[in-house]
Amino acid sequence: MKGRAYQLLRSCLGERNPPSARGAFIYARVIMRARVVPEEITPALDDPEIERRLESALSEILPRE
Repeated sequence: MKGRAYQLLRSCLGERNPPSARGAFIYARVIMRARVVPEEITPALDDPEIERRLESALSEILPRE
């Protein structure tokens, strides 16, 4: 789905601007775990493999509610 990877990556930063230290740390961990380059993740990107890797990284890193 177009833009899904972008939404997933941005979701770990939260709504605060600038992001909290916690959000920035989670963002860095997700980037490293999913092996993505943030500059390449744009709203126009449509890559199911990147989406899958981001979803996997987020589910491993973020606490389950």
